[in-house]
Formats: sequence, structure tokens, C-alpha cells
Amino acid sequence: MKKNRILVSWMAALSFVAATAQSLSPLPQRVVWGDKAFDQPKNIAIKGADEADVDAVALLRSNFGEGKKGIKVVIGERGDKAVKAYEAQIPNKVEGYYLSVGKNQVVIAGNDEAGTYYGVQTFLQMAAQAEVMKAEVQDWPDVLERGVVEGFYGNPWSHTDRLRQFDFYGKNKLNVYIYGPKDDPYHRNQWREAYPEAEAQRISELAKAAAQNKVNFVWAMHPGGDIQWNEADLNSSIQKLEWMYALGVRAFAIFFDDIFGAEQSKGEKQAEYMNYLNREFVQKHPDVAPLILCPTEYNKSWAGKNYLPALGRTMDKDIRIMWTGATVVDMINKSDMDWINERIQRNAYIWLNYPVNDFCIDHMLMGPTYGNDLDIAEQLSGFVSNPMEYAEASKVSLYSIADYTWNMDAYSSQASWEQALRVLMPKHVEAFRVFCQHNVDLGPTGHGLRRQGESAAFKKSADAFSASLAGGYNVDAVEAMTAEFKTMIDAADELLTSTEEPEMIAEITPWIEVMKIIGQRGEKVMQLYTLLNEGNEKAFVETYEALAQLEQKQKTILSRNFEGSIKKPNPTVANEVVVPFIKTCTKGLIREYKNKHDYRTDIFPAELIEEGRYYIKVNGQWLTDENANPDRTGDFPVLKAEEDVINPQRQEWNITIDPVTERYKITNAQDGRYINE
Repeated sequence: MKKNRILVSWMAALSFVAATAQSLSPLPQRVVWGDKAFDQPKNIAIKGADEADVDAVALLRSNFGEGKKGIKVVIGERGDKAVKAYEAQIPNKVEGYYLSVGKNQVVIAGNDEAGTYYGVQTFLQMAAQAEVMKAEVQDWPDVLERGVVEGFYGNPWSHTDRLRQFDFYGKNKLNVYIYGPKDDPYHRNQWREAYPEAEAQRISELAKAAAQNKVNFVWAMHPGGDIQWNEADLNSSIQKLEWMYALGVRAFAIFFDDIFGAEQSKGEKQAEYMNYLNREFVQKHPDVAPLILCPTEYNKSWAGKNYLPALGRTMDKDIRIMWTGATVVDMINKSDMDWINERIQRNAYIWLNYPVNDFCIDHMLMGPTYGNDLDIAEQLSGFVSNPMEYAEASKVSLYSIADYTWNMDAYSSQASWEQALRVLMPKHVEAFRVFCQHNVDLGPTGHGLRRQGESAAFKKSADAFSASLAGGYNVDAVEAMTAEFKTMIDAADELLTSTEEPEMIAEITPWIEVMKIIGQRGEKVMQLYTLLNEGNEKAFVETYEALAQLEQKQKTILSRNFEGSIKKPNPTVANEVVVPFIKTCTKGLIREYKNKHDYRTDIFPAELIEEGRYYIKVNGQWLTDENANPDRTGDFPVLKAEEDVINPQRQEWNITIDPVTERYKITNAQDGRYINE
């Protein structure tokens, strides 16, 4: 019996250690676990605080009290007196660190200041456990620059969004944020002008907050729309960078993406311009990071023969060049890196267009982040993700981007996704998982990227349901399917009434509301099966009318429905499996009802055009929502000869039908512009 008790205790300890290890994110490069070191600490006694990185020390002090009886924490960087005895254990890697958790003592020794800071972040994750286990960690990132580019079209993030992002980046060891929202006029259309005082102050605050989280705040300028290759615009460019430098910005990017001027798109001219900025600004400010260029031909499908080689041949080699992959929206593979690096004669700086949803704004992209090769770290100069305009919801994917870029060999998209759900919504993990599972795929777009696995659990049940009905009505199958829809409703109710993570809940509420309605629609459809089997015509018609009312209610829900909003989508949820299942069942039930009954068959819609998203062409030209004027005064859709490959939703139109009035409604997929009914 004694041996069994020892074995059980040992196995429990192993299980606890495994759970602790899995909770670390990003996963360390090397970690050796031991038995229990101490209980969750409340107080610490710091040694080395005078020399160690000030942000790392401040982070420790913000999480613990200090006292002589607290856990001893020795902290510092390579060369500091406090950690001199541990220098042999510190990885000689940029942002590397050594962390030792022993009996009543912790050592955090960084190869540099960022390394020390990241060592503290890892220790904080360990110290959040009820029992802190002994461990030795040697850790460093695979990709030196990893983070986020706010480069989407649509409503830019708010100031609060960005400040919260920086805290998230610090915790997850992301170290780059590139400021380049397309709809900031002082970044793009009015790039020559200084920010007004209030906005300039916010930029300064952002740069400071980013630095405190070891995030490099990169301000991007987009002169490509109208720059002239003359002395006046060269001077304007330097002046703008100097203004931003005075606000505390120490890293810069220049964007020439999504422009169409022949002169502005020349690779040789852009290279000369970048070299000028490098020589006349960067090299005259020793504390400024190397420049980053987003080129005009930023993906393989748009690349000609001369542009990229011209950049590679003539542009200073310390200037990084961004790249989105084989297409505009693509995951990054080794073959992509082999192709681009040869042409630009340096390692490319990846701009991953995921989970950005500005081209499918009605979809929330909350599934696992997969598809990037795990053997490309040495071919990268940086890796940043372009997120959704929904900053909090983007954290599901950004959590995995942090995992992926820190330790590629250990990266598991599914495990990282599961951990993100636990970290982001710890009190409502299951309900949040249900929500995320129904918001995975992008739907059909002009860019082609799709995501697999949406509503996977539901699909399994739906397939079983369909098979079970082959022999006729099956009450058990109907009840089982009803339970699936109730899961959606219950998860929605739990999230809508949650007080946890209010910023996240506020962002995704329109999608949660739609998910609940879809669940309610599904319940009504299951009721229709039973009522049809019972031959209850009156109840069937009444239930169908209730179903139609739910559909109409769903179509009235809008996200970002505030004055001045650039995009106001009607959320699309569970559109790959659940909604088609509901539509198919409903059509089949109506057809069967009409075959058996005559009572009030006039209420069912006669569909001439199936509901969905369409392109509208007249004489070979595409109907386009130009969105030229924010207030839409005197602004009408226009016909354009060219297909819009930059922002395809301008040419996508939702056609829906009111099941009661049988009238069609046409709205733009980008901003809900109403055309006709």
C-alpha cells in the first residue's frame, strides 16, 4: 500500500509539472522541471535591482510585495554583479535569459535588458500557480522581430486598444508594433503634415507605453499615393520623421503598398528615396532602428521581373523589405522565402495578412492559426501579423503568433489555440470555445484563403442527424440536434451576461447575439420536424413565422454602428456548416409541407434569386461602393471597369429576402450601404 501511495503521489506530481509546463507561453526553448519549490509567493526580496533593467524590476514590484521574509529574487543582465555567478548559464542570444527557480530562491539573468524582462514574464507565469515548481530555463526567440502591424482598412484601433495591446505583447514576448492604419490621414493622405497637438500627444504616449513593455513602436509613413521625386518632398519626408522623432518614436517604416501611380511604383526611385532617408535621417540618429519598407509588389502574384531585383540590388542592405507571401492573403512557406530572399538579397520581413478581416469584415476569425512552415526562422528578418480591427478578438490569433515566432519547433496550432482560450477567458472557457468554433472560416473572398474546421462538433452531429432521417422521422435524432442548438444559445447567454474581460465581450457581442439567434432558429427548425410529423398545420405555420422573424432580427444586428464608422457589418456566424444546415432543412420542410397541406402556403417565399453575396456587373463593368465621402452626401455606387483586388468587398453585394414580404434587399458587403428593396 505504501508503494502504491508513493507511485500515485509521484504520478500526480508529474501531471502537475506537465500542466505547469503547458501553461507557459511562449514555450521556452529549454526547460528542466523539478519538484515543488514553494507555494505561490506574495512577497519577494530583490537582489540586484539597482543594476537590472528598470522595466523588469518594475514588473516584479507591481506583482509582489517586498520584504525580507519573501522569496529571494536575484536579477540582472550579463555583466551585472548580482548575476555574475550565473553568466555561464545565460544563453548568448539576443533577448535570451536564464531562469532558475529553486528552494526559496529565484534567479533571473538576461543576456540583455529585454532578456531579463522576458525572464520575469516567464517567472510570473510560474508564480501564478498554487504551487511553484523547481525549474531551470534557458530561453531565447527564434525570430528577432515579431509582433503586429496595424495596417488594415477600416476603423483604426482606439488609443485604449493600443495601450492594452502593448501590455498583451509584453506578457507574450512580442516586441514589434508597426503603426500604419490605412485610415489615419497623417499616415497616408496627409503624410506631409504634422499631427495636431492632441493626436501627437497620443503618439508620444503610445511610444512610451510600448517601450515599457519592451515593444519597439514603429511609426509608418505612406507617401506612395502622391509623392514627387523632388527636393521639396524629400525635405517634407525628413521633416515628418523629425517631428515623429521629437514625439519619442525611434523606429520607422515607409509604405508603398496599394498604389497605382506609374512613377511612384518604380523600384529604382523607391530605393533611391529609402537610401536618402537612411543617409539623411537614420544614420544621423544613432538610436533609430533600421528602416522597414513595404514595397508596391509585396507578394509573388503581383511581382514583375524588374521591381524586386531593383530593390535588392540598389537599396541599402540594412533596410528590411516586407512580404505577404505567394499572394496578398497567404500563409508563409519555405518555398516563398527561398523565392523572395533571392530577389531582394536579404531576409524578407513577413507581413502576414491574418487574422485581418477588412476584406471579409462580417466574419470574426477566431480559429487556430496554422499553415505557416516551422522551418523558416533563419530566413526571416521579422514576422508581423496584420490583425482585425477588433483588437481584443485579435488576441486569440496573436497569442499563437507569439508562440510561433518564439519557438517554431515546439509550435502546435491546436495546443496554442486551446491555451489562448484559457488565458483570454478563464472563467468562461467552454462558452468561449463554442463561440470561437463557430467563427473560423473567412468565407469565399477574392483572396482565396479558407480555414478548415468551423463548427466541427456540430458537423459531426448534423451528419448523424441527416443519416438517421433516411428512414423517416426520428425523435431521438431531433432531440440530439436540438441539444446542439441549445449549446449555442447557452454559450451565448453565458458570454452576454459575463462581467469577465468586458473589452473582449463588447467587441464580439454582435457576433454572440447572432450566434444565439442562429441557435434559436435551429431549435425552431427542429420543432418544425416534429410538427410536420404530427400533421399540426397551424402550429407548423406559426413556428415558421417565428423562424422568419428571427431571421429578420438577425439581419438588423450591426457591428460598429456608430456615427463616422467606416465599416458597419452584419455579422456572419457559423456560415460554413450550421447556417447551410438550417437553410437546407427549412427548404426541405417547406417543400414537404406543401406536398401534404394547403393551409396558408402563401406565407412561404417564392425565391427567384437565392440569398447570398454577389458581384453585380452591367455591360462588363463592376458595381462598386466607392465610399468616397464619410457622410455619404451626394455619394452613389459607380460602375468600374476594373475588378477591385485590394478591397474586394467594395464590389460585393448582399442580396437577402424578407420571407414575409418576399422583397429583396441589396446592401454592400463592406459598409452595409443600402441600394434598393
